[in-house]
Amino acid sequence: MLVAYGPEGQTVVASETPLEQLQEWSRDRLLQCPNCRGVVHLRGGGAKRMQPHFAHQRGECAWSTEGESVQHMRGKAVLARWLKGQFPEAQVTLEERLPEPNRIADVFLRHADGLCQAVEYQCAPLEIEEWQMRHEAYRKEGIIDTWIIGSNRREKQEAFIDAVIQMAHEALFLDSQVTPPRTWLRWPITRQVAQEWQSQVTPQARRMPTLEGWVGRQGYGATLIGPLHEIRIDREGRLLHPVRTRMEERGRLLQRMSQAQAPEPGLMAAYLRTYMDEAIVHGIIVPLLKSYLLDPELLQRYNYGRGLPQRPLSTEDRARVEKAKVWLRNLGQKGYTGARLQEIARELPFVGPYAAFASYMELLVTLGGGLSQ
Repeated sequence: MLVAYGPEGQTVVASETPLEQLQEWSRDRLLQCPNCRGVVHLRGGGAKRMQPHFAHQRGECAWSTEGESVQHMRGKAVLARWLKGQFPEAQVTLEERLPEPNRIADVFLRHADGLCQAVEYQCAPLEIEEWQMRHEAYRKEGIIDTWIIGSNRREKQEAFIDAVIQMAHEALFLDSQVTPPRTWLRWPITRQVAQEWQSQVTPQARRMPTLEGWVGRQGYGATLIGPLHEIRIDREGRLLHPVRTRMEERGRLLQRMSQAQAPEPGLMAAYLRTYMDEAIVHGIIVPLLKSYLLDPELLQRYNYGRGLPQRPLSTEDRARVEKAKVWLRNLGQKGYTGARLQEIARELPFVGPYAAFASYMELLVTLGGGLSQ
């Protein structure tokens, strides 16, 4: 265990108390179990290369957690520091004994307004029935529970992991034994989002996450790998990451775009700015989309750059072609080569009515050499 009572009845956290002081209290038998009030002794620390913790004589306390692994013990301390950094006004305690639901929470938060949260770090296998019992007991008492899973279970397909994902729509795996602590944040995504994501070939569009073939039994999924400090937890127990937030916003926008009757410049801009430079969005894509909406058939009437000898372009069409020439020349002077414009065109979403516009831009850039002469 990581928490004991000291000589004055005060709470003593092993990782937050000088080792010499802990050793002195331990020699004088002044440390007590917070559950059974029996004497506990200091273990680990110093040259032993083990995190300092407290222990009973074996079998002395029914609430004892002394059989836990080093990974689990260290992970609880890591999570407590992580939570204290996010909620400095809240009371954050390790190994909080809760009469109801009659268990010890790995890390417990009590906010100033009375809201309570429990964070459990699960490194060992857990039967689905046991997880359901614990989860329902927490919720019955009005305690929001968040389950973080040891990285040793990351490649396991276990029912309780599936249940966590189904309940929270996410799972966080933690390796607490490296510095900084490493995480894998995994959540389900739709097939459409997965397919659109795979079509994005540039590093700017793909960013950090990797695609997973499965997330529990949910289908497609995304995984973000990185340090724990990049992730936050809210008062509802949800795990927040800025990259995931952008991706989920992209998914919502993509759904709207796929169902639209016609391309909308504002919706296109909102989608593209989640992964594309603002200068490209408003300097190239939006103006071209507005021009396309005024005359989507221009390139077809121009016979895709070949012209029609028996059917010369109208005065209006010639004016539009001249405008396209000027536009391409200006972009070239700004450093946007034909190859770069083709890359940008391939980053456009190929869904609903936006697919025709993406093809339009690719074709226009392909014909750019002839148009710009």
